Amino acid sequence: MTEFLNEFLSFYHVSVLLFGIAGLIILLRVLLRKRMSGEKEPHLAFRRWSKRFEQAGEELEKTLIEHPALSKSAIKLLRKARRKEGKVEKKKEKSKDEQTVTSIRANLKAGKSVEEIVKGHSNRIYVLDFEGNILASSVEQLRDEITFLLGAALPSDEVVVRLSSPGGAVAQYGLASSQLARLRQAGLRCTVCVDVIAASGGYMMATVADRIVAAPFAFVGSIGVVAGIPNFHRVLQKNEVDYHLFTAGKHKRTVTPLAEITEEGREKFQADLEAIHGAFKRLIQEHRPGVDLDTIATGEYWLASKALELGLVDELQTSDDYLYAKQEDGHEVVEVRTESGKNRVDRWLDRGAAWVQEWSARRGWAGPDSAGLPPYRM
Repeated sequence: MTEFLNEFLSFYHVSVLLFGIAGLIILLRVLLRKRMSGEKEPHLAFRRWSKRFEQAGEELEKTLIEHPALSKSAIKLLRKARRKEGKVEKKKEKSKDEQTVTSIRANLKAGKSVEEIVKGHSNRIYVLDFEGNILASSVEQLRDEITFLLGAALPSDEVVVRLSSPGGAVAQYGLASSQLARLRQAGLRCTVCVDVIAASGGYMMATVADRIVAAPFAFVGSIGVVAGIPNFHRVLQKNEVDYHLFTAGKHKRTVTPLAEITEEGREKFQADLEAIHGAFKRLIQEHRPGVDLDTIATGEYWLASKALELGLVDELQTSDDYLYAKQEDGHEVVEVRTESGKNRVDRWLDRGAAWVQEWSARRGWAGPDSAGLPPYRM
């Protein structure tokens, strides 16, 4: 019996400890929330993309003035030249404004509505961030941000998603992918920028965008599905312990941690994996009809430079370069982010609970859920 306990509990004593910690975190969160009634609701916040550099630019100007590298006469000459350039720029802007006014006046005379005219003159770039983990826990803030933009953005605007994800749970990443699909369905241009990784479920999100821009050494691909569950049936059998599983429905449970895995169950489990993989490939084929599925849907991943050759991305560029180029072209770049409104302790507890969940899921310790779904990951 001692040998049985050593083998059997080697897995479960750690699981119980982890879920105990998670339960304690949840309890602490509930108690803290009751005591801190002034907590704000999550809300959206906005910032111009260039604002982060404005203060630094002012500090640089002060430093250069205090410690000039040029003579006073040279600085005076350059300032005069700058004023002259500024006058030229103002004339160009005035001319552009006059052209816009003339165009609007002509459109109004032609009977166009104000709403129609405004739609053609917006040039905003809305920037969203998605940091993906195995459970795609950022999907809730993503759906809120996209729901807001569906009402605020105009058809001439563009939504840029800075995406970083190694993939994870199928249902969660399917939902995240569907959120980006809402933008296209509403007629809004969507560009996904990948600086580090968009693999498996992360690439499933990216593929629904109108355009994928990736840094040359970003990882892209891993178009496949995986699932794993530890099985202790032989440990139970060796120690003469029976495990009784009662179900209604032929395939309610196919593979479980404690019951014997039958050939029929194994085949059904594999068939489910293949079905998910097939749906993944069809999604890619729908949005990127030019790719060779036999080549790219093998579960491999590539550097973005190779992914460009395979048709998985459209351009090699960092998100910073992409947004800077848009700003130089006269677009207004606005970052949209969700602020939780939680206090520091509550945020720490949230991160702890998320870490326990993800750590368990990565090791397949979560097992099937209450509906009998194995931990499929992509």
